[in-house]
Amino acid sequence: MLTDRRGCPIAVSVYKGNTGDGTTFLPQVRKLRDQFGLEHVVLVGDRGMISKASIAALRKEQFSWITALKAAQIRTLIDAGTVQIGLFDERNLVEITHPDYPGERLMACRNPELAKLRAHTRTSLLEATTKELEKVRGMVARGTLRGRDLIGVRVGKVVNKFKVAKHFELHIEDTRFDFTRR
Repeated sequence: MLTDRRGCPIAVSVYKGNTGDGTTFLPQVRKLRDQFGLEHVVLVGDRGMISKASIAALRKEQFSWITALKAAQIRTLIDAGTVQIGLFDERNLVEITHPDYPGERLMACRNPELAKLRAHTRTSLLEATTKELEKVRGMVARGTLRGRDLIGVRVGKVVNKFKVAKHFELHIEDTRFDFTRR
């Protein structure tokens, strides 16, 4: 969808649901630029649409873009000391530069409401995982589940279901299972 400055749609193209963004993205942008005679185009898209590969092509076409970094990219910036979490105590918005993103303007913002929502979701997932792991621990203690491999498979199903394995330390033996939260 192409919109004007107010956000009103002026052009829409629809594709089959199994068509990847990488296949349609640049050809459509070129088409819109040429069809509407646009001199400066700023694309706004999610991380799937405006990927690292797409950004390289956008540079060649002299398009501008707005997207978000992936969590791993943000973690790299934090680990390198580029983004200092303490800055968000004073301001909820900060502009940063980094050699991995030459000529790009990186903005980081803190959304307290989103942080609350994510904390609530994380807590719920951790509690659900703990509850399920307690059941497995009970099964092992009663002797209804034995063997390191079988216990490991059952525990794996639990931690993979809720996607919070990194928050737990698991201790699996042939006749014993225990866990602690990190």
